Amino acid sequence: MIPFVRRGDGVHLGMSSGERSVLASLTEQLQQVLGGDLSSDPVAARMFPDAYPDDVDASAEFRRWTEADLVAQKTTNASTVHAWSTGAREGAFEPGDEQAWLRCLTDLRLTIADRLGIVDSASEEQSYEADAGVGLRDVYDWLGYVQEHLVETLSAPR
Repeated sequence: MIPFVRRGDGVHLGMSSGERSVLASLTEQLQQVLGGDLSSDPVAARMFPDAYPDDVDASAEFRRWTEADLVAQKTTNASTVHAWSTGAREGAFEPGDEQAWLRCLTDLRLTIADRLGIVDSASEEQSYEADAGVGLRDVYDWLGYVQEHLVETLSAPR
């Protein structure tokens, strides 16, 4: 199904109930990751990379001042997508919803990429071979399709 549809009043969600269910589950899992101990989760390094990779002290100081706000924003983005995917929000996207979707989809893909061991194009190709059948790799690809379709929908002439 087409994930997004542009109408006269704006962008609308066009996902099937099955797609919405998958997205609701993924955003719930993302919220759990964001609400947990990020220092022990390897996905945190992907979502919150060191600002100063060559300076541990400067990176720690930067993280001390920014991480709480970044976690709060990522959690808000996931909550926005969750609300749309569960039907708690309907109609046309409101201001800010598009950015919340794009950022949340990026966070979901980063999380899954970490779980799949994808760090570059070579490891991305290897993940196709390692993930036989319908699995996490398929979800990763589907999220990429959803994200690309949203960008195309937002970029299309009105």
